[in-house]
Amino acid sequence: MGLHGRLSRVIERVVRISDLHDDSSAARDLAYWLSRPSSERLAEVERLRRLYYGIPLDGTFPRLQRVARVLERHED
Repeated sequence: MGLHGRLSRVIERVVRISDLHDDSSAARDLAYWLSRPSSERLAEVERLRRLYYGIPLDGTFPRLQRVARVLERHED
């Protein structure tokens, strides 16, 4: 039995073609986000902020490599 025979659900493909400047699209977006809890809205703002500033979503930050150089001082 192949992979497709084992799946019990079918994912339906949905495609919507719309104008980017369509006011009804903006109204739908606003209605969607207003229907979400404030904690979810705030989490999405934080996710977008991290993406914009290049902060990894897992919270790890790249660090600079620590370099130490030992110099010997010659007495003249």
